[in-house]
Amino acid sequence: MNTLITIRTPHTINTINTIRNLRRSAVMSLVSAVAAASLVLASAPANAQALPANPIGDTSNANGASEARPQAIDIRQLHDTLNLTATQEVQWQAALDAMRNSHAAAKMNADQMQVSMQRLIDQPVLDLNAIHAAHMKAAQADALLPEQSSKTWLVFYSGLNNDQKKVFSDALRPQLAFVAHHAARPFDPRTGL
Repeated sequence: MNTLITIRTPHTINTINTIRNLRRSAVMSLVSAVAAASLVLASAPANAQALPANPIGDTSNANGASEARPQAIDIRQLHDTLNLTATQEVQWQAALDAMRNSHAAAKMNADQMQVSMQRLIDQPVLDLNAIHAAHMKAAQADALLPEQSSKTWLVFYSGLNNDQKKVFSDALRPQLAFVAHHAARPFDPRTGL
């Protein structure tokens, strides 16, 4: 049985580690540059998402300061409180369906973007034009989704009487106040920014 024994001196180990670190550094720099370019080129409204609930026990912001996030709206409780008519119930269900479809389509687009990006970054030489085109395609696919959902909710809201609008407004107000207070600092759960 022939075995090959490689003797590595401290010099060769340092050289190998230096080469590995340089490769990692170069790759991370390129990835950072591409990510920064993508963020600059992306339009925020096309990728806007609702603020997610904090993980249990985590109420800190980026600066480490504690802040209170409003509780998520209990959609079932809101539905029961509104005492909807038959026509309003149809509009409610249409709004919920549009919201669910929009969310599902956005998730599917994100999955397709992830597969596309993986295929593109597996190439020996990155094609930044193709990466940018894939990003723009995903942004365009997602651009109309919030608008479709918003239109159905606006139709529903316009069909409510004044008492129902007050109940709906009171349920939504804490969420909107939180967004208004933190409009310049969106939160992305994937990056923590």
